[in-house]
Amino acid sequence: MGKLFHIRPTKNYGLTNQKLFANYGSVPVVVNSSQNNGIGGFGDLEPTERGNMITFSDTTTSDSIFYQPNDFIGYSHVQGMFPYEEWNKYSLLYFVICFRTATKGKFDYGNKFNRDKAKEILVTIPYHNNKIAFKYMENYIKALEAYLTVTNLRDYHLTKNDEKVLDKFAKLSDTKSRGVGGLCLFQIARCIEMVFWN
Repeated sequence: MGKLFHIRPTKNYGLTNQKLFANYGSVPVVVNSSQNNGIGGFGDLEPTERGNMITFSDTTTSDSIFYQPNDFIGYSHVQGMFPYEEWNKYSLLYFVICFRTATKGKFDYGNKFNRDKAKEILVTIPYHNNKIAFKYMENYIKALEAYLTVTNLRDYHLTKNDEKVLDKFAKLSDTKSRGVGGLCLFQIARCIEMVFWN
């Protein structure tokens, strides 16, 4: 991870929540949450960070890893991942799934997920001719979006029961080898749903 991204705390205003959310606006505030793509609400202050990046909270588990498509306001303990190479929305969405898969179940209150640990995580991503296969990742996500559109699942939101079924399926397919082949369509679809339709 540390070779692919510079990881640092997101810039924030250092305000209390009462002041940060005093006036409703259109700028997302990315907080320490594993829900709603990490967005805790919307404010009227200027964004502190640019969109098209991955964020995560360093407070407990790795469940708060999300792709942020839009400019946003950072928050205390929310880390930003700044790529050393050119990544776009599609390759970052693909990477989020790989990153989440690599960290799943490894962190809790006793063993907190933080920036230093994130830098050391080994994430399996596709390579071609010793270079990151950006086109493969992009085409994979684009094909998935096209599939969701054709099957009228583009605006589908998972119910609690759907989430339980997917969690059981993920546990059944969870193996020691967490390579690209281990990524399932459901995990990627779930990530895309969280990013685009919440």
